[in-house]
Amino acid sequence: MLTKLLFTALVVAGVFALYRFRSRTGAQPLKPRNPADNRFGRLVSYGFVGVLLAISAIGYYFHWQSKQQVVSVRVIDGGTGNLTTYQVYRHSIEGRHLQTVDGRSIMLGAGERLEVLNRE
Repeated sequence: MLTKLLFTALVVAGVFALYRFRSRTGAQPLKPRNPADNRFGRLVSYGFVGVLLAISAIGYYFHWQSKQQVVSVRVIDGGTGNLTTYQVYRHSIEGRHLQTVDGRSIMLGAGERLEVLNRE
């Protein structure tokens, strides 16, 4: 997560520095000589943005799919050693609280331990 923020900050800083450099030197951006060159550049940039959006959508889909995975959760009582197993979606485990597939809400006590077992 930190690398994403640093990369975004680096891109923003680069664009800002480029803008400041161009405004200082008074250099104007070159106008395209041929409209066909402009269309090719536009096509390449739209293609690049399309590829980035497709990669982002695919990455989000795989992230969503992993969060929808059903896993077995074993709750172990620290005092008695009793085991209780629940089926939960991976995204419904939040610290010491979880919600089972069938809708039960489970709150773990201080003496209970939680083990997540992947179903494969």
